[in-house]
Amino acid sequence: MNYLIISDIHGSHEYLETVLNTPYPYDFVIIVGDHLYHGPRNPILADYNPQKVADLLNAIDKPIIAVRGNCDAEVDQMLLDYSMMQDYSVFTANSLKVYLTHGHLLDPIQDGPTKHCDLFISGHTHVPIMTKIDSTLIYNPGSIALPKEGHPNTYGYLTEGELITYTLEHKPYMTYKI
Repeated sequence: MNYLIISDIHGSHEYLETVLNTPYPYDFVIIVGDHLYHGPRNPILADYNPQKVADLLNAIDKPIIAVRGNCDAEVDQMLLDYSMMQDYSVFTANSLKVYLTHGHLLDPIQDGPTKHCDLFISGHTHVPIMTKIDSTLIYNPGSIALPKEGHPNTYGYLTEGELITYTLEHKPYMTYKI
């Protein structure tokens, strides 16, 4: 199975559309929080349109696994057809035990390995990372809309043998063999 991993959309419909039109086929979509709202510390993007983002997300014809981010609220859930208000989710993907959380309630580096999972996915920092601590791969796909620390806009992709962070030009930015 192939998983498209999206974090920190922050209401950007153009960046979301670019990611959803990735040339790489996917069977599931993982959304790591901060779906619709730009947040009080972030600039309002030129393409900011929470309703259009909700429409794009609701039109996805694949299963969605999602968690809430620090900028998500109950009012956002009212616009979305999938559940996104849980703080974390634990599931199996390609024989990997995955722990999914936005990252504002847990520190990925400190708390990730304590969850006894193979892959700990978080967002929140808008900075892509891929680092192995003990037996846990700590992963942040970065932000599709508001990247930080000089990184490009990025999204993630999990296959049977690799975890890849792509730029919005769909070029590999980081790769980890699983």
